[in-house]
Amino acid sequence: MQKIINNHQFAPIALIILLLATMFLGGGCSSSSATAADSSSTDFQPYTITDMGGREVTIEAPIEKAYASNLIGILYIETMDITKLGGWTNELSASEKAYIPDEYEDLPMLGGWSSANPTANIEELVNADIDVILVTAIVSQKVIDTADNIQSQTGIPTVIVSSDLNSLGEAYTLLGTLFEEAERGQELSDYCVESLAETKAMIDQVPDDEKVRVFYSEGTNGMETDPSGSMHTQAFDFVGAVNVADISENTANGLVGQSEVSLEQIIAWNPQFIIRNSTYTEADPTAAVDEIMDNSDWANIKAVQDGNVYQTPALPNNWIDRAPSVNRVLGVKWLADLFYPDYVDYDIHEEAKEFFSLFYNLDLSDEDLNTILGE
Repeated sequence: MQKIINNHQFAPIALIILLLATMFLGGGCSSSSATAADSSSTDFQPYTITDMGGREVTIEAPIEKAYASNLIGILYIETMDITKLGGWTNELSASEKAYIPDEYEDLPMLGGWSSANPTANIEELVNADIDVILVTAIVSQKVIDTADNIQSQTGIPTVIVSSDLNSLGEAYTLLGTLFEEAERGQELSDYCVESLAETKAMIDQVPDDEKVRVFYSEGTNGMETDPSGSMHTQAFDFVGAVNVADISENTANGLVGQSEVSLEQIIAWNPQFIIRNSTYTEADPTAAVDEIMDNSDWANIKAVQDGNVYQTPALPNNWIDRAPSVNRVLGVKWLADLFYPDYVDYDIHEEAKEFFSLFYNLDLSDEDLNTILGE
């Protein structure tokens, strides 16, 4: 895949041209402008915010480098203002790199705190001059304790930003304050709130007896899943799909989700749709779906018989889950349009173009979207 054009890549060039024009046309004014700029950097006043876990956090200096405990938070930073991203939690795939400006590909790998066995290195975090750490999850006492622990160990202000689908508007408003970009934060907040409300209004028109039965297929063999009410299935719950997985959520070993089920259970549940969560692979982008559709063991399931097995769009990151990020705003539109074409009227290509332009500053073509959607 060719490198996707990112509008921000050209901003430094425009800025240089503007500065040169100011120097030539403004003469001696450039000196006073520089003095004003220098003095403004010393005008910052420490302030205290209340994060989404109800904790008071004091910000002592302007946020120039931000880091997050997991990929959900990294995507908050990337979509809010990628220039403030101080490092990644995990290695980027070649496909992911196609959607990221070159200068950010080689940011340090700082690990994360997304499981019982965190991989983040405190010394590396401090050496990376990180100004703030985001802890992103559904808020709970455990999450609050984790944020307190991280802040205590690192000495870096640590802010809880909820990953709840229905709290995205509040999250971006908070990020706008934190990054001193209130207008940008409000713009992204408004998009999330208005888009979700619009989709919800369409879904509300679907009669209960027409709500589809869905199996969310995860894991290497497709026989792991998450029940309704899980953070990993919020997109399905939002669109009113009936999650057939009548199971308890897996919480073993400090992890949350991906409970193992048997093929016999899936056959008995007989879902109308199977949504296969899989990371996009450029070599064989439809492999995960083909493994189900071409397997005779799954042949008697209604979703397979009707050809209703789909892979979650996964670029630049997953639209539905793992990570359950802001991309779900677009993902619920995709699901709603897929499940309820008689009630939902979305041109997913146009919706995706608008979303990626606003959140990632990416200009996607129909060919790009055909690749992402497996069309």
